[in-house]
Order: sequence, then C-alpha cells, then structure tokens
Amino acid sequence: MDFYNYLNAIISYNLLGSTNLWIPSKNCYAKACYNKKKYDYNISKNYRISSQKNPVNIFFGTGKVQIAYATDDIHLGSIKNQEFGIANYMSDDPFSDMQFDGLFGLGISEDIKRKGLIYDNIPRNSSRKNVFSIYYPKSVDDNGAITFGGYDKKYIEPNSNIDWFVVSSKKYWTIKMTGIKINGLFLEICSGNIEGYCDAVIDTGTSSIAGPKNGVEKEYELTSNDYIVNSFKVDPILKTPCNFAFMPINISSPNGYLYVFILESIILYFHMYTHIILGQVFLQKYYAIFEKDNMRIGISAP
Repeated sequence: MDFYNYLNAIISYNLLGSTNLWIPSKNCYAKACYNKKKYDYNISKNYRISSQKNPVNIFFGTGKVQIAYATDDIHLGSIKNQEFGIANYMSDDPFSDMQFDGLFGLGISEDIKRKGLIYDNIPRNSSRKNVFSIYYPKSVDDNGAITFGGYDKKYIEPNSNIDWFVVSSKKYWTIKMTGIKINGLFLEICSGNIEGYCDAVIDTGTSSIAGPKNGVEKEYELTSNDYIVNSFKVDPILKTPCNFAFMPINISSPNGYLYVFILESIILYFHMYTHIILGQVFLQKYYAIFEKDNMRIGISAP
C-alpha cells in the first residue's frame, strides 16, 4: 500500500476486530520500529493533523501501539483525506518479529464520530460493493488473497455453495454458533447459554480456534492421550472429522478433517473468553466473504 510518494509499506490485513489503519512514524524510536518502513509527514503535501490531537493507546493480546491520528491521501481506490494512525511507539512483543510495517483494520466500527473502517471510504459504483473476501493459503508455496468490492470465484469450487450467516454483533464480525462435532460426537460447548448458542468471532488476527475454558475442556474429555502445554490442551496426533454447527445450518470441513496438533492447528482455552474465536486455522479451510452493507458473512469451501 502506498501513501503516495512518501511510503511504500507492507500492511498486515490482520485483525478483523480492529477498525484502525496505522503505520510507524519516522519519530518512532522503539526497537520494534527499527526495521520498519516509516511514514514521513514532512514530505507529504496533503498531511493534516486530526482534530483528535491526544495520543491513543491501542492494545493487542500481547502488546500495544501508541498512535496519533492524521489524514492523508492513500493509494487504495484513490482515497482522499483518509484518517489513519501514526505510531510513535510499538511494543517489542510482538511487533519486532512481525514481517509487516503496519495494520489495516477491517473490523466493524460503531463509532459514528470517526470515519472508522477505511474500506467504507473507497469510492463505489454499481459493481463494486462494500464487500471484501479473504482467501488464506493452504501451504507456504501458495499465495493468499484479499478481494475488495466482491469475491473471486476462482477460490470457490464449482459445486460448492456459499452459506450466508447474519452478523450477530455491532462490534465484531460475529456469527451464532451452537457447537462443534468432532469424530461424530456433537459438543455442546454453548449449552451454558440460555439462548442455546454462543457468538463465534471470525478473526484473522488469531492463529488458532479458541474458546471458553469450560467449553474447550468438554471437547477434550472426548479424546485420549491429551497433555497440557502452557495454558492449553492439545493432542499431538489427532486427525479427526470436524463439523462446525452454526445457526441456521451446519458446515463441514471441506476435506473432512480438522488437524489438531501443535504445528498446524491448536484449539485454545482462556478464562477471559466468553465466546468462540475462529482464527486462521478456520479460515484456511474456508473462503470467507464479508458484506458490510448487508451485515452478513459468506463461507464456502475453496
């Protein structure tokens, strides 16, 4: 992504839970900024300081950035006067080891006072809608893809349907989930909820499938040879059929299996979670389409 002639940055499209676009500032002297490409506002003719002049801290699972808001023109559909964040501080963990410079948030914004999601500001026409879709590579030799304005049919098998789910939250890309079927056994991990379902957040910023401690422990009571690694349980050799039960329909893994072992897929549990997180492990199995205007998510086997 280019900020015209002053920066050619590698942007991570991580975190469907974030609405912010931010990049490192030339004034960032933290260790995590050393090897990053930095934004120099002195070179830009269109740079403007935002009306919100106080720095803002954005916290992630294991780190934070401190940003100041500004506006500039961006090469993504020729967006003019787009608000974004300039990071003057990035924590060493996890950003020092990350192979990207900044973050492009594709989350849902409730804040009507801000422009919010940058994608909302891309010029539209009758054929380009407020939709984006994500394809995750299946191997290191494969390339991932993000499509703005629709979806790419080449990532959907000819006989595969697109199953649509209503977004159940105004804060995150969330759909209703009733459970997971592993090895033919349906695990009612949401049975503790009065409604009979729990919210499943689809998030590119999470590498695993994660959920409430009690629910995930129920899952692993059905398997043998489990052991504990730090804060989660995993079976190192488990290869089992896995179906995901959403409302109103169920979908199955396109190849019939979800691999659950340390190097490929991990199901985590955390005390703080009250919902399910479907991260990159899930997205590598499916092609996901996110419709902002209709507030729905499409899932299909690639």
